[in-house]
Amino acid sequence: DAALAQAKRENRPLLVDFTGYTCTNCRWMEANMFTRPEVARELARFVRARLYTDGRGELYRRYQEMEQRLFGTVALPYYAVIEPGGAPKVAFGGLTRNPDEFIAFLRYGLD
Repeated sequence: DAALAQAKRENRPLLVDFTGYTCTNCRWMEANMFTRPEVARELARFVRARLYTDGRGELYRRYQEMEQRLFGTVALPYYAVIEPGGAPKVAFGGLTRNPDEFIAFLRYGLD
């Protein structure tokens, strides 16, 4: 909620990173894709929220249910761009080793 409020206030898109504590592919993306300078530049243009879906408790269950409701999946990693008004715009599921592919997704989310 706080990230969406910030996105509205700053009129920037929200990038939701559905992730998991035990998600190997999530950690790979964080360590090898997000740290690439050209990807980091694009990520900086978003308000970002990291939502863990594999923990125990109501909060984690709510995040997983939100991913299922909005995108029809509980796959991890899963990245979604939400417009400042709260509407989902575009999503990207899974791991990619191709920075151009991930950058294209991010740029589409900014258009």
